[in-house]
Amino acid sequence: MGRVAMSERRMAEYSAGFTLIEILVVVFIVGILASVTLISVHALGRDTEVRDETSRLVGLIGAVHEQAQMEGRDFGLRFQEHEYEFLAYDPRRDLWQAVDGDDLLRPRQLPAGLNVRLRLDGREAVLRPPADKKKPWPPQVLIQSSGDLSAFELKLQREDSDHESTITGNANGELEFKNVDDAK
Repeated sequence: MGRVAMSERRMAEYSAGFTLIEILVVVFIVGILASVTLISVHALGRDTEVRDETSRLVGLIGAVHEQAQMEGRDFGLRFQEHEYEFLAYDPRRDLWQAVDGDDLLRPRQLPAGLNVRLRLDGREAVLRPPADKKKPWPPQVLIQSSGDLSAFELKLQREDSDHESTITGNANGELEFKNVDDAK
């Protein structure tokens, strides 16, 4: 009976607390969870879709600007509320038309939840097509073969958020862009 009482007393001493290894494992796990949480909060605090779409648009406008100069053709960029497309000018028909067979110039949808606002000459541009479908709807931004570009200010915004970016084009064909998230 004496041995049983001794071993029960020893067991009670060993089970009275945590071992150093158990404590280190818990601290390590808590540290990993805190790191993951901090990284995900930081990553989710920025809107990569706004930044990606801004970079895509700047790249596309730059590429079409170069293409216009090399081919000696005028192009245009037409925006709608949730999409945009590049058009080519046909001087023989005096008509702006979609470019078929060129993946670079294909119509593009904005990601869900992104809106576009366009200012030309300091005024907000209308981004809805005319009610009369027969009436041609020219592009708002001209990309000319001479290297000139319509001066514009384009804002891409996330709905119900302060995430936005601004692309500014001047008459010399220079583009500048700024992401609000980059200033944070």
